[in-house]
Amino acid sequence: MKLYPSLLLFILFSCGYSPVNESEEDALKIYFSFKNNPLNQSLLVEIRKNTSFLNLEISSLDEADLEIEIVNHRIGKFLNATDKNFFPAVGKLDYQFDFYLKTNSKSEFIEFFANEDFAYDTDSILSNEQKIEEIKINFFQQALNELAFRISNFSSSL
Repeated sequence: MKLYPSLLLFILFSCGYSPVNESEEDALKIYFSFKNNPLNQSLLVEIRKNTSFLNLEISSLDEADLEIEIVNHRIGKFLNATDKNFFPAVGKLDYQFDFYLKTNSKSEFIEFFANEDFAYDTDSILSNEQKIEEIKINFFQQALNELAFRISNFSSSL
């Protein structure tokens, strides 16, 4: 079995493992502003787990090099197609993460959207909820990759 390096890194980072960063001084200081809700708190937990990978340090607004303002963050759950008994057979999750990257002199608005279909198990609501939670964590990882890419581009143009 051939294991691709990017798949291995994705697996490691999604489990919360990250490379050791010897010099925290090089980390970009970030302040997050957002509406306090469970979805934003869950994303912030994932960001904190991956600060070394992202080369970020979460700080206060006064000390921050960059502010990230989360303006829209949602997961929508939809049930479409039905099985032979007319129960939902396919679920779909939509993920939207819109944010601003801000400094004193510059601001950039970014929209991120992802979705995923999953087989809806009409016999086990618990397995559906576990699958949804797995997809949510996958969405967060995709959002972190997008965030890292956008921060890199944004900070290089300062």
